[in-house]
Amino acid sequence: AMSSAAALWVSKALSYAILVGSLIMQAPQIYKILRARSAKGITTIGWAISVFSMTCNFSYNYRLRYPITTWGEQLSIMVQLELLILLKLHFEDGGLLWRLPLGLALHALVAAACLTWVPAAVLVAVPIPLSCVSTLPQLLTNHRRRSTGQLALLPTLFAVLGLSIRVFTSITETGDPWLIAS
Repeated sequence: AMSSAAALWVSKALSYAILVGSLIMQAPQIYKILRARSAKGITTIGWAISVFSMTCNFSYNYRLRYPITTWGEQLSIMVQLELLILLKLHFEDGGLLWRLPLGLALHALVAAACLTWVPAAVLVAVPIPLSCVSTLPQLLTNHRRRSTGQLALLPTLFAVLGLSIRVFTSITETGDPWLIAS
């Protein structure tokens, strides 16, 4: 069995790997959309749900002062998901100019509420069902179109790998059963 000091060292090393990897997690998707100049077949609602879920999770971790190594990747992934939403709006329906300020203001308002007013129990519980449903809109779109359109496979594989590792690091560094479940 691994000693607690060794487990913590391994956890920190894996956490830093997740943080670094998160900086380019959505790069294949961003590249694919930019190269095709199209986001055809991609639904943004799942990304928006993920951004909201990550905002709750980030706020919970920040409020409880957990080490950034246990949640920091959510910040870079949120920024990348927001960029993907903007690319979809730009290429598919051209509604970027009026939606951009509105979307950013809404996200800032939700983040401020999560950081201050929303109870911690809600912040940690909400992402659990949201993470389960966030992929449904894209799955339904893929099924209906019988195609993945411009959807890239690598970000999904990166997410599965990162989340699998994150379970270990959350157990080792926080021991918080709610955080582990979310």
